[in-house]
Amino acid sequence: MKLLDQYILGEFSKKFLLFFVVLNAFLVLEDVYTHLEKFLACCASYGEIFPYYMAHGIELLPLTLPLTFTLTLIFSFCSMHRNCEIILLLSSGVSFFRVTRMFWILGIMASFLSLLGSFHWVPGAQAYSNYYLKGIEMCLAKGDEMEKHLTLRTQNRLWYINRYDKSRGHASEISVHDYDMEGKEWRRIKAKSGYFDGEKKTWILERGREILFHPKTQAVQEVHVFEWRTFGELGDSPQLMLLLRIPPENLPLSQLKIAIDYEKQNGNFENVGYRMQFWSILLDSIFCFLSCWIVLPLLFSTPRENFLWGVSKVTMIALFYGLIAYILHSLGRSGTLHWLFSLLIPVVGISLLPLGWVRKLL
Repeated sequence: MKLLDQYILGEFSKKFLLFFVVLNAFLVLEDVYTHLEKFLACCASYGEIFPYYMAHGIELLPLTLPLTFTLTLIFSFCSMHRNCEIILLLSSGVSFFRVTRMFWILGIMASFLSLLGSFHWVPGAQAYSNYYLKGIEMCLAKGDEMEKHLTLRTQNRLWYINRYDKSRGHASEISVHDYDMEGKEWRRIKAKSGYFDGEKKTWILERGREILFHPKTQAVQEVHVFEWRTFGELGDSPQLMLLLRIPPENLPLSQLKIAIDYEKQNGNFENVGYRMQFWSILLDSIFCFLSCWIVLPLLFSTPRENFLWGVSKVTMIALFYGLIAYILHSLGRSGTLHWLFSLLIPVVGISLLPLGWVRKLL
């Protein structure tokens, strides 16, 4: 590694570590303020709280890493500019891309880490933190962990569960409606209780009846009463029903993929929330590299006496990009604009913006 790259890496690393620690500490304190009373009410120990906040910090990685990288990039360049190091390097014949080479490498590495974290680290950390918070809520509710009114609509089946005990995996007052290809109901199953066998992918229902309808007249044709019965054809998991109740913004990539596969199997292409959130996470992972592509040409092309104006430009571009992305995202959710275009237009537009500055530098 060249001496210039070592110097830039050292200065960048110190600032990055400082910003990363401060930003995470601020977000952790915000979470402590939100959940402190719950922790105290459940008499949580330090051995339980510390792993939770470790997981919570990893869960915030897709937010803190790009923001920290962008702030560090701006302040590192400010420091080099204030010390006249940029002018000395450029006047000695060093090219723009040679001066900024280490920044580009760090941007690619940070984007790769962000993508890797979204796929592997964040889902596990989010699952742990959600499990801990659910335990706290269950403690406050004195062990009551009951979900009410679970529904699931597949291609030819409609589920309704009045109550589902997540701790025991036991459902009460179950109703299943099966439909043929023409949309006519041919079978209805009602049961007082039941549970799902995750290994065999089957439902075991208790104290119920199976009603068969005539395919043409829809009149009741047969009624089978059972005390206990295994339904091998019913393979819909209650965990999927619980997952679909969670807003897409709170789901990691792995669970978003499950929701997307479910919608594809059932031909439900109207709900684009899960697909938009999935691809938003993937596009957000390149934010660090995108920061280099925008910030470095802009600040280098800004005259030295107007350097603060260049920093102000970066801030205005970020605010404008956030506003446009929010508007297009809302249009994509409502179906006014195709969801893929609503995600790609802001990224493509912001990527074309620095071309004029790069041409000026070259």
